[in-house]
Amino acid sequence: MKILLFLVSLFSVNIMDAVDRLTIPENVLISKGLDVAFVARFALFLAVLLGGTLFFGKILKKLFRLPVIAGQITGGIILGPSLINIKQFAIFQEPLKLVDSVTQQVYLLSSSDLFIFVVLLISAALTVSYLLWIAGHETDIKDILKVGVTATGAGILGALMPIGMLVAVEYLLWPSSFSLVSSIGMGLIFAATSVSIPVAMLVAQKKMHLKTSKATLGAAIIDDIFAVVLLSIFNICLQTGIFGGHTASVGHSINLPVSLGYMLAAFILFFLFGHYVLPKITRWFQQKDYLHLIAPFANIVMMAYFAGAELFGGLAGITGAYFAGLFYKGADTSHRAEKTISPYLNSVLLPLFLGSIGLQVDISVLTLGQWGVACVFLLVAMISKIVGCYAATILANLSGTKNSAHWSWLEGFIFGSSMIARGEVGLVIATILNGAAVITQEQYIICVVVIVLTTIATPIMLSIGFAMQDAEAEASELEEDYILNLGVFNTFGTSQMFNIILGIIDQNKSLHSNVQLSEGRMIASLEGQNVKIILTPGEGIIFEGNRKNIENLIKMIKTSIASEISRLTH
Repeated sequence: MKILLFLVSLFSVNIMDAVDRLTIPENVLISKGLDVAFVARFALFLAVLLGGTLFFGKILKKLFRLPVIAGQITGGIILGPSLINIKQFAIFQEPLKLVDSVTQQVYLLSSSDLFIFVVLLISAALTVSYLLWIAGHETDIKDILKVGVTATGAGILGALMPIGMLVAVEYLLWPSSFSLVSSIGMGLIFAATSVSIPVAMLVAQKKMHLKTSKATLGAAIIDDIFAVVLLSIFNICLQTGIFGGHTASVGHSINLPVSLGYMLAAFILFFLFGHYVLPKITRWFQQKDYLHLIAPFANIVMMAYFAGAELFGGLAGITGAYFAGLFYKGADTSHRAEKTISPYLNSVLLPLFLGSIGLQVDISVLTLGQWGVACVFLLVAMISKIVGCYAATILANLSGTKNSAHWSWLEGFIFGSSMIARGEVGLVIATILNGAAVITQEQYIICVVVIVLTTIATPIMLSIGFAMQDAEAEASELEEDYILNLGVFNTFGTSQMFNIILGIIDQNKSLHSNVQLSEGRMIASLEGQNVKIILTPGEGIIFEGNRKNIENLIKMIKTSIASEISRLTH
């Protein structure tokens, strides 16, 4: 219901404010809604949107090396009211009649508005669900548990940091323009991460196996849940007048324990059905030679989980879709459903989804001052998530054991960058708060613009992070192949020098060597250093492996030998 209200509000805010319910009369459906010309216009609209999104995505990638996903979102903005505004094309403007069933008052709605509504509805219900379903399908629960502490910390801090930072920034820069209530409300808008945007990029670039990707999935789910909990708490505070008598309701539930109970019940039901019932059904399909039903049934389960999370559990529907994919992975071991869903998702639904994001915002209506506010909000939205993720990774490194995975600064950057995008949950919260007069219409537009900008910034920052990671990996591979030939030692004797080197290494408690004989050569492997010291009769002493570690070893050996020789002067 929250998503439906948001979609309707995008093009008919005045209508929603004026009436309680809108219906399309039966005669309109027959004469205008489902005739051949109307369907043809809708098909043309989809073709223009899909073709334009793909075209601008390719052009922007070629000209500015913009990631395809960011380019397709920008393509949607170009096609939207900000520039081309395809909804104003004459062929898409034939009006439809909407009648209030209570007052019988007639409203006119252009065909393009209905087309956009359908595209947004498909994007909200299908595309986002498919993205999260695939993310869940590619998730190994064991890997999630390995980053569970880090993901939990990042999810909680990532939800709290935007609220705290936005309240502080608004108080310092615009104390007279933003109230405490609106500041907290806008902080809540940026609390939840839209996992669908980074997941789309991670899937496209085949990065879902990375530790940072698994942490992103866990953290995004946690901060989604936490944001909903914070919204419930905020609603209770409004109802009780804690913020100076503002009593507008921003949601259906004002009882926090009841909300948490519904969430817990939803998770239990998801687990019971997914773990116990779903595998039996898929096995029955296989035994009865109904393999063609596995993929359709996956869609049914995905939609049911999506609806259950949204309508019953009080969660975002995407959370339910993620768990549907997670459980279906164990049931569909042959991956039939994924092989059926993925091609159509990547070629059609995903570009439509990304293009529809750009159609939602008219950036031309913002003044220069409002753009300044939006830029500040964008920086806060980005920095708050990155700082929250860095803090979580630092705590994980400090509290981790020797066997636990260490987080590098680059992994922290990639993790934080993948959490920047806001989307479905943020837009829903923004619409609810705007309807409850917690934020003004101007603030609502700014928040929507910032949400769209974060979806563009995320793929760009992830591309930078992955490029740095790939460069680091290539440099590491080069270092692994480093060879240093010390040659033959005529004065000391090559064998004696080899033994001296091993003796110096063994004196260092942090270094341990393992000596082996192979084809007349003596090879000493240093544990944990990726370095081999080889004694070859003809070539002398050779160091192979990581360049940096070899250079550190040579420096240590030189210092030790120089210290021994210096004693001859006494």
